[in-house]
Amino acid sequence: ANIANEYATKRYRSNLINWGMVPFIIDGEIPFENGDYLFVPQLKQAVQEGASQMPAYVVKAGGLKEFPIKLGALTEDERTIITDGCLINFYRN
Repeated sequence: ANIANEYATKRYRSNLINWGMVPFIIDGEIPFENGDYLFVPQLKQAVQEGASQMPAYVVKAGGLKEFPIKLGALTEDERTIITDGCLINFYRN
């Protein structure tokens, strides 16, 4: 996955999707630091169902800290590419 406040170009966002990466969007300050682990439950289901926002969690020694993360508007083909793993797998099916 990739997390950004916004994507400067559609091409960059499309390349992420074509490689099977989820182009997450986050509003405001990033609630985690380099080296932290992130947990995004039910990600595949959320992508398949076309959810626009979902909860994510920062995993730290003190426990889990929830924060909202957006998937943005994904077309049906983009959702399928992500869940297939990449554009090559999408065309194989």
